[in-house]
Amino acid sequence: MALKHFKTQLEYFKISLKTALDYRASFIIQTVSMILNDIVWIIFWLIIFNKFQNTNGWNLNDMILLYAVILTSYGIGGVFYGNRRNISSIIVEGRLDYYLTLPKNILYHVIISKASWYSLGDLLLGIVLAIMFIPLVKAPLFILLIVLSAIIFISFDILTGSLAFFMENSEETSSTLREGLIAFSSYPLSIYTGLTKILILFIIPAGFVSGIPVQLLKTFDATWLMYTIGFTIVLTIVAVSLFYIGLKKYESGNQLYVRT
Repeated sequence: MALKHFKTQLEYFKISLKTALDYRASFIIQTVSMILNDIVWIIFWLIIFNKFQNTNGWNLNDMILLYAVILTSYGIGGVFYGNRRNISSIIVEGRLDYYLTLPKNILYHVIISKASWYSLGDLLLGIVLAIMFIPLVKAPLFILLIVLSAIIFISFDILTGSLAFFMENSEETSSTLREGLIAFSSYPLSIYTGLTKILILFIIPAGFVSGIPVQLLKTFDATWLMYTIGFTIVLTIVAVSLFYIGLKKYESGNQLYVRT
C-alpha cells in the first residue's frame, strides 16, 4: 500500500513539475523571490541580534537553526503536499466531487494533487542553512525533526481546512489560523510565557514546529522528543478524523469539474 501511494505521489509530482516548467520564467521568479523574501527576514534578525546580542537567551545562531527547521519543513509540505492549503476552498466550491471519483484515499489525493512551487525557495534555502550551520553528527536528529514539523504543518492545514464542512465563511478562518502558525513559529520560543506559551504549543502548535526542535538541536532531551512525536501523532489523528467526519456531511457541488 505504501509503495502504491509513493508511485501515485511521484506521478502527481511529475505532472506538477512539468506544468510549472512550461512557464519556466514564472517558475524561476517564484523560487528566487521566495528565497529573497526569506533572506530579508534573516537579515532582519541579524540586525536585531547585532544590536541586542540575545533575546531571552536566544542568539543569532539559534534563529538560524529555527529558520533551517521551519523553511525546510514548510518547504517539504508545500512542494509535495501543496494542495493542503486549499482544502477549505475545495470543499466550499464543491470541487471535492472530483476526488470522490478517485480510488481511496480521498484526503491523500487531495493534498498531493498540487504543488506550491513558491515553497521550493523555502526548501532550498532551508537545506543550505542546515548544511552550513548544523553539525553532521546532528543530521539524523535534524531530519527527524523536520519530518515531524512538516507533518504538523500538513496536519494543521488539514484540520483548519476541514472546518469548511462545519461552518460558513471558513476560508478566512482557515487562512488566518494557517498564517498565525507561520507567524508564531518564526519567533524565538523564549519570548512566549504563561498562557501564550500554552497557546502556541497546543492550540496553534508553533512551538512544536520550530522552537522545541531548536532546543533539541542545541541540547538533546529524550523526553521532549517523545512529547513532540506524541503530539504529532495525536494532531495527525485528530486532523484526519475531522476530515472524514466532515466528509459525511459533505453535499456535492453538482459541478462538472475538470482539473488542469
